Amino acid sequence: MRFIFIFIDGVGIGKSNGNNPFIAASPKILRLWENFTIDLPDFTIKPIDPLLGVDGTPQSATGQTTIFTGVNIPGLLSKHIGSFPNRIMRKVISEENLLLKLENSGKSAKFINAYPHHSELFSNSNINIDNEGNLVFSDNFPDKFKKRISVTTSILISNNVKPFDTVDIKEKRSLYQDYSNKSLLKYGLDLPVFSPEDAAEVLFRTSGNFDLILYEFFQSDIYGHRKNIEEQIELISDLDLLLSTLISLMDRNKDTLLITSDHGNLEDSSGKAHTMNPVPLITWGRGSSELAENINNLSDVTPEILNFLTS
Repeated sequence: MRFIFIFIDGVGIGKSNGNNPFIAASPKILRLWENFTIDLPDFTIKPIDPLLGVDGTPQSATGQTTIFTGVNIPGLLSKHIGSFPNRIMRKVISEENLLLKLENSGKSAKFINAYPHHSELFSNSNINIDNEGNLVFSDNFPDKFKKRISVTTSILISNNVKPFDTVDIKEKRSLYQDYSNKSLLKYGLDLPVFSPEDAAEVLFRTSGNFDLILYEFFQSDIYGHRKNIEEQIELISDLDLLLSTLISLMDRNKDTLLITSDHGNLEDSSGKAHTMNPVPLITWGRGSSELAENINNLSDVTPEILNFLTS
């Protein structure tokens, strides 16, 4: 039985108008607009709350930390904080993250994103998080990366797990956050170009080795901030093909897919900033209705996954 958790950065459920590139992409899965309809067995899309009772626009660091720990971080800090977690968030991550809790419950869980040519750099010989959430670096750790330690990287560091590397991409055990690898080719890396179908097969194959795998895709937020609507439509179409291919490979009576996001952005091409829109919760397969019923905001995600996999 597979449980595949895909985190898609920066997508909300937008308006049904011409500023929403999801409508123009004509997706099978990512129907992220008001009053959408979809006819797929054991499939649910519902809006969930990223605001968590705190004024202001939802942001990446607080939203992602909440998703992956179950702790209402905006509530704890009384604000939304963007980009990278601070010391308080890293302390929560080191104590409460989903993958650690699953491992402590006897389940195998894996963050399958690769860090091409930097895997060793992000191992515990070069970077650690102390008991107070402070980052501790070796002399070999480059200054340019020190202020760019993401929530998921903090999970790896906290759990003493070295990330996947270039060879894992080549042998189709892992994916880069840009699953196509195209953004890496300009740096001269010797990597294959993956189609959406290739990426779906990697996710499906690797998920058979663990009770849960987590994959993070954040090109969506980058495109929301920087790209025009035509480029956004192409990104959405390819990502939707990946997801529909993945579902075609999975067994809905045995396997479970869960997808969510931290804040809106890509669903509104009229601006380049985050939105106040609700974010999607997408569930499919075994137990999908139960999961969807019990998740209503970002802080519900980790507790419900834990309950689902350990009860």
